[in-house]
Amino acid sequence: MTENKGPEGRKVAESPIFKKLLEKAEAYLKHPSEIARLISETLKKATAKKGVGAIAGEVWENLQLLTRMLKAASSGEYKGIPTATLVGGVAVLIYFLMPIDVIPDMIPVIGLLDDASLLAWFMASIKTELDKYKEWEATRPIRVNPADAGHHTPEKHDADVSFGTPKYSDRSAGDIQTETKPGY
Repeated sequence: MTENKGPEGRKVAESPIFKKLLEKAEAYLKHPSEIARLISETLKKATAKKGVGAIAGEVWENLQLLTRMLKAASSGEYKGIPTATLVGGVAVLIYFLMPIDVIPDMIPVIGLLDDASLLAWFMASIKTELDKYKEWEATRPIRVNPADAGHHTPEKHDADVSFGTPKYSDRSAGDIQTETKPGY
């Protein structure tokens, strides 16, 4: 990814398309639920592209880090991020989701090069902010979703689930005889 930190990402960031996205990103910042939806869609697309090998490991990790930081900032959990960083991060996600950009995403593998270049350039340009966020994140307790905490999948078993019920449809439930020993 080191080769992507240079002029390619900067060219994308200076493109007229990206400049329009910065304006759109400012509007997103007023609606945290829209940022949450944007993050969800971004991770969905990235997961699909990762499966076909189009997104390299470092790009995937950076995208996850950026989305976590944006989510924490938009929810008010993490404070102190400059507005320009938030706007730029949201614009990067919007750009990533656009099917038509400098290099259309429909072109396998190559279509994501401009996305990856922009992400790499942006991540390098906010490195100090990312380092602060990573330090903050490392001090946070691990959160468990309450819905997942008490939920577990029961083990599969081969027990006869019809125990205590009539085995044959022509017998009623009261027709079952059990033997008892005297004294029990």
